[in-house]
Parts: sequence; C-alpha cells; structure tokens
Amino acid sequence: MGDFLLRREYQGMGDTIEAAAHRAQKKWGAPATIILRLRNRHDMKDMMLSSFASIAEAYQKASAKADQLYETERARHAPNSKALWLADLVAGHTDATDLAGAAETEAPKKRIVK
Repeated sequence: MGDFLLRREYQGMGDTIEAAAHRAQKKWGAPATIILRLRNRHDMKDMMLSSFASIAEAYQKASAKADQLYETERARHAPNSKALWLADLVAGHTDATDLAGAAETEAPKKRIVK
C-alpha cells in the first residue's frame, strides 16, 4: 500500500521519495513516516492499528480516484469501440467477453463498387 501511494505522488526525476511521502500525507492523511517504513520493510516488525487504518483509508481514496479517472476516460470513447473493448479486457470487466463476441459478429462489411 505504501508503494502505491508513493508511486501516485512521485513526480519523476528531481523529486525525492521523502517529498512524495509528505505530499501523500498532506493529500490523503497517511503518516509519511509509516509510508517510508512500509517502503523499507526490512526494519518493520510491527505497526499500530491507527497507522494501519490511516494507510488503508489513504489507499482506498487513491484507488477510488484512479477508478474515477478510468471511468472518465472510458466515457469519452464510443460505447462499442475497439479501444473500449480492449480497456475493459485489460481492466477485467465481466462484460468484456460479451463485447468480444459482439465485435466478432459485427465485422465491417466491404462494399464492392463496379
């Protein structure tokens, strides 16, 4: 969970992991020290329940935001487009298999011009 939060906040070259952890703390309320301890698990043997609850809540908020962004992008495309079918297939939606069957039966028809 800590790595997921850090990856969401890390801004690339020139940024530090500590700065990303502090941004995650400000944004989602997860303690930066616990996020950094989760990243370096070799010294982590215990965790207070309150810390775990705040990390789990931050993870839920971050993943809900990612899901919301996915649905927004999904709504942009046409309902039966190939890109949408591929996105559903990758995301693991159950109706992707139904769309696969529909895509095979609705092959584009070629017109012969004489």
